[in-house]
Amino acid sequence: MGMIVSWMLVAAAIGAFAVTALSGCFVIPALHKLHFGQTIRESGPTWHNKKQGTPTMGGIMFIIGSSVAAVICIAFLWLNGGAETQLMFVKVVAGALMAVGFGIVGFLDDYISIKKHRNLGLTEIQKLI
Repeated sequence: MGMIVSWMLVAAAIGAFAVTALSGCFVIPALHKLHFGQTIRESGPTWHNKKQGTPTMGGIMFIIGSSVAAVICIAFLWLNGGAETQLMFVKVVAGALMAVGFGIVGFLDDYISIKKHRNLGLTEIQKLI
């Protein structure tokens, strides 16, 4: 069991890295094209002005990569079977759902910031809920 888990983790990490890096080649230019850029507050330091227009919502690449890692882990667990893999399966699915949940919060925060053209998205209470 230990050897399979080790290979599962290595395969998941390599798959997540490859998908995240590859998706960056497409997501970042698409975000530039859609003008999903950061808005800088006028009251902040002047050196922050160069960050104006920096693409936001780049976290979507990591959510895609994490989802691929979860699918790889689930495939390994499915092939391995056994009672102890059921707990690992629940952990992988719970982790994937949590990552997607945090991704949705991040997406909403960035989207609201972009729509209102200011640096304030969701409030702390809204993020916590």
